[in-house]
Amino acid sequence: MTHTYIKFESQTLGEKAKRLLRDRGIKATLKRNPNPNRKEGCNFALFIQGNVWQAYDIIMRSEIRNLGVESYREGL
Repeated sequence: MTHTYIKFESQTLGEKAKRLLRDRGIKATLKRNPNPNRKEGCNFALFIQGNVWQAYDIIMRSEIRNLGVESYREGL
């Protein structure tokens, strides 16, 4: 199964984005990044219930700093 999420460098930024999306009726869950890039440190992943690209657009328009959208594949 493939998971797509929006990455944040800190829990604070992730929570800010989560609240923004919640206020617009989009459910999301913030967790530690399950596939972190060690060069970026331990970062956080915001998993969206719905259209991740719509959520990403809202976050970008609100100028919440993020590390982009990423996907990873769970188990083989």
